[in-house]
Amino acid sequence: MKRYIFLLSIFFSGFSLAAQDGNPNQIVGVWKSPSNELMIKIDKVGNHFQGRIVWLEMSEGNQPVLDENNPEERLRKMPLKGNKIIQELSFDSSKSVWDGGTFYNYTEGKLYNCHVTLHNSGQIKITKYLLNHQDGVVETWTRR
Repeated sequence: MKRYIFLLSIFFSGFSLAAQDGNPNQIVGVWKSPSNELMIKIDKVGNHFQGRIVWLEMSEGNQPVLDENNPEERLRKMPLKGNKIIQELSFDSSKSVWDGGTFYNYTEGKLYNCHVTLHNSGQIKITKYLLNHQDGVVETWTRR
């Protein structure tokens, strides 16, 4: 019985350490927003990570959702699906955080600085903040 408990403790400790083992690719995959209106796919591109919109709720009439609030007028008629909303994240193994990136909030048309932490194997926390601000908005996204 002690051996069984010992083996189980080793098995489950591996899950808790997985988020802190320094593997930068742990955030690669598809993640659903807290509002359930959007999914992004995070990939590693070169030395950075980026997130593209792979699914979002359609507007009324099943028309593609456009980037209507984009500060660049020429991009306002472009569909949002496929757009990068997370860019240039780098993994900092000393802090177990993906940092130095940006998050484009298409509902506001604003670009935020961001960092990502792996909460557990099924959730990430994305912190978005404006330049020179310490406090940010934290959102928990769920793996799909």
